[in-house]
Formats: sequence, structure tokens, C-alpha cells
Amino acid sequence: MKLYTQAKKYGAKIAVGATGLALSGLAAAQSTDPFEAIFAAVDFSSVALKVGAMGVAVIGIALAYKGIDLVKRGVKKA
Repeated sequence: MKLYTQAKKYGAKIAVGATGLALSGLAAAQSTDPFEAIFAAVDFSSVALKVGAMGVAVIGIALAYKGIDLVKRGVKKA
């Protein structure tokens, strides 16, 4: 029973190590730099557009809350 417990305990670690070694060989076969591959996969024009739209939405929401606070203050003073 002790042998089965040790095999169960270390078997997963050995499997992960073997998989890592196999995949590292595939990764080394790439001809391009991994950072170049990442940057080539992302379309930065659409990212910039989405980030700009998100910024406009956040500023609009903040101004809406500020406007409500200003109206409440004006009503209290009136």
C-alpha cells in the first residue's frame, strides 16, 4: 500500500514535469520572439478605441453623480 501512495503522490509531479519538458521543446522551435507574437496578435487600434470609450463612460458617470450632488445642494440652499 505504501508503494501505491508514493506513486499517487509523485506521479502527478512527474507527469507535469514531462509535459513541461515536451512543451518547452515546442516553444524553443518558434522562429519569432514571444513578445513580437503577442504584439502581432493584438490590434492596438481597436484597443485604443475601446479604452477611449471606457474613459468617456467613466467620466460621464462621475459627472452625472457630481451633477446630482450639486442639484441637491442647490435645493437645500433655496
